[in-house]
Amino acid sequence: MNKLLISSIITITLGLSACSTTQLQNADGESVQDIQSKLLGDMPMPGGARINNENSLILGSGDGWAGRVAIISAQNANETFTFFRDQFQKSGWTLVSSTKSKSSILVFIKKDRTATIEIEEGGFGGKANVMLTVAPRSTVIPPVTK
Repeated sequence: MNKLLISSIITITLGLSACSTTQLQNADGESVQDIQSKLLGDMPMPGGARINNENSLILGSGDGWAGRVAIISAQNANETFTFFRDQFQKSGWTLVSSTKSKSSILVFIKKDRTATIEIEEGGFGGKANVMLTVAPRSTVIPPVTK
């Protein structure tokens, strides 16, 4: 009876934690990298990063998604900044601007999309909190004023 109760508690706990962060594998055996690839397409994520589902909104999937993804990086803010700066460019994204400070921001463009990455120190264990926001680039040309 005690083993059944403990097993039930563990199952419930793991189920509840799955609601707030992405687990290593889903029920179909897909890894985080598989799921990430399907959802985020060509946007690399730092190793050990977790998606905070409660603060994320993903519309679409693959290379055409838009929205925001809250990420808890396993690395500190400096390492996370360097990872995104280098790896996004290797994935074909063009760095438009960057600001490195207590709250760092990177802005990238690729084809008809813009990606903004905000990085802050997480406080607990030196991990960084990341907000990745992706939107279509504006194709509206402002009128010329005389």
